[in-house]
Amino acid sequence: MATIYEKLKLMREQSGLRQGQIAAYLGVTQTFISKVETGERNLTVDQLEKLVNLYGYSLSAFVSAETDVKPIRFAYRAQEVSQDDLEVIADIGRIAINSQFMTEILEGAND
Repeated sequence: MATIYEKLKLMREQSGLRQGQIAAYLGVTQTFISKVETGERNLTVDQLEKLVNLYGYSLSAFVSAETDVKPIRFAYRAQEVSQDDLEVIADIGRIAINSQFMTEILEGAND
């Protein structure tokens, strides 16, 4: 099973974002993000929640034994993304994750 920091690195790479972009988004240094991705440092719960929303995953993706957890996908040009864009992308991710969760609850209630 992949560790949280391995999953974070994979999620960032799959999103097409650089460590520097993530660092600016979280208000930390690029060195801090590098150390998080190697397991030397830890994120706060708030920072972790911001990242999973940005990457389009639910928090349960980190505790899941599954290694092929799929994010909610949407397209953007990662090289041209501003700080404000990252905030909007995270908001959209949070809405999409919550919508997916509510759909799963409603489908489960109908079974």
